[in-house]
Amino acid sequence: MTYFVKYSRGQMKIQEMAFVLMAIMIFFAMVAMIYISITMNNLKQDAGQLREQEAAEVVRKLSAAPEFTLTSFSKECSSCIDLDKVMALKDRKDYQGFWNLDRLVIKKIYPAGVGECTSINYPNCETITLINKTSNYVSQNAYVSLCHWDPYSGGYIKCEIGQIYAAGRSL
Repeated sequence: MTYFVKYSRGQMKIQEMAFVLMAIMIFFAMVAMIYISITMNNLKQDAGQLREQEAAEVVRKLSAAPEFTLTSFSKECSSCIDLDKVMALKDRKDYQGFWNLDRLVIKKIYPAGVGECTSINYPNCETITLINKTSNYVSQNAYVSLCHWDPYSGGYIKCEIGQIYAAGRSL
């Protein structure tokens, strides 16, 4: 027994319609994938920019931390860093994990100094390294006023221009 199947024009139209619908669905799926990939790329860039802005804010807030703030002129200079306090913190190792940073450096820009600060060459030095856990880092920085008590020039507070650098996994 042999069966001969005849396709009618109606069946051909249904098959053509099914193929057209599949092609349209594949087209819209490809458009959706392209849209999602572009959106995800922009989202990654926006997240990177937000991370950088947050890191810069952390550095600015760090300069106003009570451990660094110049307390004698707190109303006139809220972002001034007291270098005498920073030098006292440099010798204390229990503050190494307090800020959850890999690197924390304060650098004097003007007037220029030379080398790392120690108790011997302070205040005629350039940098104070508080935390240095790694050499591979990307740091964020902020400009600050660096102030210290100067007993040799009549006993007044002398302020200079500096930067604070911070780097770490949390930044």
